[in-house]
Amino acid sequence: MTLRRKLLLSLLLPAALLGLLWAIGLVSLGLLEAAAGRILADNYQTVQEARQMERALFQLAMAPSSANATDSPSVGHASPSALFEAGLKRCESNITEAGEKDVLKHIRRDWQRLSTMARGSSSKDALVRRTHRRLVSALHADIQRLITLNEHAMRKHERGARRVAWMMRAAVTGTSAAALLALALFALIAARRIARPVTAVADRLHQALNPDTSDQQAPSPKSVDEIARLGEELEALLGRMAQYEDEQTRKLDHLHWRLVFVMDRVFEGLVLIDAERRILALNRVAGALLGEEASEGVTLDAITPSDEVRLVLQPLMEGEVRQERDLGEVRQRVDGEDRIYRPRVVSVPGGEGTIEGHLIVFWDVTEQRRFEESRRQFISMLSHQLKTPMTSLSMAVSLLREALPEGRRVDPAQVELLGIAGEDCSNLAALISELIEAARGVSPDLSLARRKVDIVRLLRSALRPLVSQAEEKEVSLVLPAGDRGVFANIDPVKFPWVITNIVGNAIRYTPAGGVIRVEVEQLDQQLEVRVSDTGTGISPENLTRIFQPYISLDQKPKPGTHGLGLAIAKEIVEAHGGWIEAGSEPGQGTTFRLQVPR
Repeated sequence: MTLRRKLLLSLLLPAALLGLLWAIGLVSLGLLEAAAGRILADNYQTVQEARQMERALFQLAMAPSSANATDSPSVGHASPSALFEAGLKRCESNITEAGEKDVLKHIRRDWQRLSTMARGSSSKDALVRRTHRRLVSALHADIQRLITLNEHAMRKHERGARRVAWMMRAAVTGTSAAALLALALFALIAARRIARPVTAVADRLHQALNPDTSDQQAPSPKSVDEIARLGEELEALLGRMAQYEDEQTRKLDHLHWRLVFVMDRVFEGLVLIDAERRILALNRVAGALLGEEASEGVTLDAITPSDEVRLVLQPLMEGEVRQERDLGEVRQRVDGEDRIYRPRVVSVPGGEGTIEGHLIVFWDVTEQRRFEESRRQFISMLSHQLKTPMTSLSMAVSLLREALPEGRRVDPAQVELLGIAGEDCSNLAALISELIEAARGVSPDLSLARRKVDIVRLLRSALRPLVSQAEEKEVSLVLPAGDRGVFANIDPVKFPWVITNIVGNAIRYTPAGGVIRVEVEQLDQQLEVRVSDTGTGISPENLTRIFQPYISLDQKPKPGTHGLGLAIAKEIVEAHGGWIEAGSEPGQGTTFRLQVPR
């Protein structure tokens, strides 16, 4: 049996006796209170009202000659008749004893007869006087009966209260004696039962804290205070625990300072926030990006970063940020040098699918942008160098075609070579045009010529040339409905190019009989365009790569398809302050979604 059960069993008897003592006292006090209430609130009140009725009746009997004696009040006081009536009504509303109701009925009957006779007859009539005296005597007798009845009840209740008080004294005395005896027995039993496990615990603690001296005999429990010995062993255990805690604290502090050192030395900005967007930790770069007010314990609402940083943090503030979504780029001067950062948000999962916070990572893409800029300049230079000879070559092939004699037999091989050369010139010209557009577009400084336009009308006009291409492949191209205008401030040249590029890819990868649908939806502060097809779809491993430059999903890329289209489209959408994403299942088609601020 455990020590807890032993103590509980030892406490059970005295606790039951004390509970019984409490219950007896509570019930006895309740009975005494009820008896006193019956005496004071019920019977005593009725006796007092009866005395008042008796005094009022005496006043009426002293002045029988007045015809209005029952109605006329004396100066400054209620009339005897009113006092009698009031006392009678209170007695009628406070009937507590058997027989009291019948007495009050007799009093009410005689009082009504006396009142009627006083108002309707002359007091000089001898018969009236005799009747008056008889009614008054009858009322006096009934009132005395009422008083006697309630006084007898008061004496009965008093005897009951005395019996309850005596019983309560006897019960409390007996229960108290039994409780004291039980407590004395409990003290003896508890001392024995507690001493043994306390000594055993002290021995085990002594052996655990002093393994080298475990063979030595422990102090005898007869000569040593068990509680004091247990206290000493616990003190030693607490000392060991404090020493261990200090050692662990030193290790954690050392690890903390190493992490702080690493966080402050990296070129990326790191900000950890909780679910209430309160900053838990940030490094030096993040402090420079978020402003001077940013520190641990401050919420994102209380800081005043630059406009670019506030713009990229806006989705997080509104609770609409998605994992790994591109939030745009931020240019900031850090450590005396202009740097470019691309923020990402990683959610910190909690229990049961909840989110405990977010980690904001500002990736330093300065070197990457410098490389892209140098590559853009190289491509721009190369494409412009190729454009002039390519134009001359195309003109030469065209002149050779025109120089073929008509009506004379020409070698088919020559005609085939000229056709191939013309087709290659067209493909090379398209490739050079794409390189020039890439050199202009794939850059952080993509310039836009914005103006307010009707998106639906603009896209319908831009996609009209692709309808014939879709019809040649027996693919249905559904344009956005043009029944109402949807306006936004965009670049009317670059933005339609994004949609035509996506639709052109959809036509290329959608088999005959398929459907390509272009939809425009006007949201609160955003404009969403969706392009969905029923084509071959994109595998999950390729879905994350399609927006990277020079990525082609074809095993044998076709002429003019060099993987720059979606990279340029992504740059154009981000330059508008929006985002673009793709969802697909192999064999089920692909859906592109993009949003830009209106």
